[in-house]
Amino acid sequence: MTDLVLTNHASVRMAQRGVSIPDAELIMLIGTEVSDGYLVRTQDFQHIEMQLNQLRDRVRRLQGKRLVVREGRIVTAYRTTRRNQCLLLQYAQDRDLSE
Repeated sequence: MTDLVLTNHASVRMAQRGVSIPDAELIMLIGTEVSDGYLVRTQDFQHIEMQLNQLRDRVRRLQGKRLVVREGRIVTAYRTTRRNQCLLLQYAQDRDLSE
């Protein structure tokens, strides 16, 4: 994400307080910018939680749907049957093994 540079003091304190580099990057991504850094407020958490719930619902709705793509263009879209899913996955696995 970002190339964070930590001071020795920050490295020690983050280790003591259980804050990893990915955690620090996440704080910077979702937190509110304050005068000398970032703060993750309850409102920030609630906003992210709402967005994640909306994304989960969208992804759930897309289960079993298929896009057919040729030369970078979407040709068609449809809901697959269980049997069709198995055949598509089997074909993809067979193709990967033959390469």
